[in-house]
Amino acid sequence: MPIYQIILIIAIVILVLSLLLNLLFSPITWIIVGILVLYSFVRRYFYEKQIKEYNEMIEKEMAEKKAAYQSGEAYRRGSEDIIDVDYVEKEEK
Repeated sequence: MPIYQIILIIAIVILVLSLLLNLLFSPITWIIVGILVLYSFVRRYFYEKQIKEYNEMIEKEMAEKKAAYQSGEAYRRGSEDIIDVDYVEKEEK
């Protein structure tokens, strides 16, 4: 288990205990609440950033696959716009 999850669990336990012991007006309680709120905002920011990068990568791969598929379709139809990169001219003997 990563260290930040352990710290988060400890902070939640301390918060719950302080609320149960009616220490809501204690400064440590508000510090813990602030840390938890900041932590959630930071995690959400990085999560959204990862999702955005992943979506961009998927869109790029899909565009490449679509172009390759369409190129293959044109080649199978016999389009003259397609250049055969495997073409080798044979010498006559």
